[in-house]
Amino acid sequence: MSTVIDVMLAIRDRCPVFYHKDTKQFDRMPYSKEEDLNPNVMLKIGDDRNTIMLPTYEKIDHKEIMRFYVRECVEDKEMRRQLFDILRRRDYMDLYLDKLHELDLYEDFDEVCGDIYIQIFDEWAKENNLNFFAD
Repeated sequence: MSTVIDVMLAIRDRCPVFYHKDTKQFDRMPYSKEEDLNPNVMLKIGDDRNTIMLPTYEKIDHKEIMRFYVRECVEDKEMRRQLFDILRRRDYMDLYLDKLHELDLYEDFDEVCGDIYIQIFDEWAKENNLNFFAD
């Protein structure tokens, strides 16, 4: 996961993403790989102070962000229809993102909605006393 929007879009229903302070990595494992290798560390999910779960799928509300983009930025009626049809599905994320790429709208979506995802990410980082921009 290379950018903030990539990390945020990787968060799915019942599939959270975690940040590991020791390795400075984002992934789906609820504990750090370094801790996994240490036999002296007994971990229970949620007890690990090194690993922090990013905002939940429900908190982010991807569907509303994606609806906003279609309402405010997609002028072509056929494209709007296709995107709104996808958003009616339960498992819409991959289909929606694939359709954005197919319609050559992904970069625009990133520009418009990237700030929303960055704001959510920044709030999460502040809540967890993390600073990703310090040297």
